[in-house]
Amino acid sequence: FGGRDHSTVLHAVSKISKLNTEDPDTQAALEGLFQRLQRP
Repeated sequence: FGGRDHSTVLHAVSKISKLNTEDPDTQAALEGLFQRLQRP
């Protein structure tokens, strides 16, 4: 976890998940990241 506490990581995951469902800009940013990661 890069030296971070487990609860910090869980909070970050929860926050990003919430933003992904509520914020179109976050949705677009995450979709772009997923597409870049899936390229060979």
